[in-house]
Amino acid sequence: MQVFWMIWGGAVVGILLLASWIEINGARNGFLGANGIFLFTSGYLTVFSSPILFVVTWIWSSFLTALLVWVTGAIVYAALFALMLQVIDRLTRKPS
Repeated sequence: MQVFWMIWGGAVVGILLLASWIEINGARNGFLGANGIFLFTSGYLTVFSSPILFVVTWIWSSFLTALLVWVTGAIVYAALFALMLQVIDRLTRKPS
């Protein structure tokens, strides 16, 4: 079960890092248009993949374990997402 959680968590963090890297490069190169679309999409991918995490954990473990993993994952992802927004803001801020 831990291997499944690690693979899922690694994939989610990898998607978040890739989206953040795309956003940082785009902001540094001055693209115009839908700023944040990749970061927004990474959040959607995580939200839509979380029921899979919940169901598989429920089948292999228990409902309580699935609920705890799901809530913990949501809290950790929200914290990582907020942290990445701060990092992107600092890296793309122009010196005054």
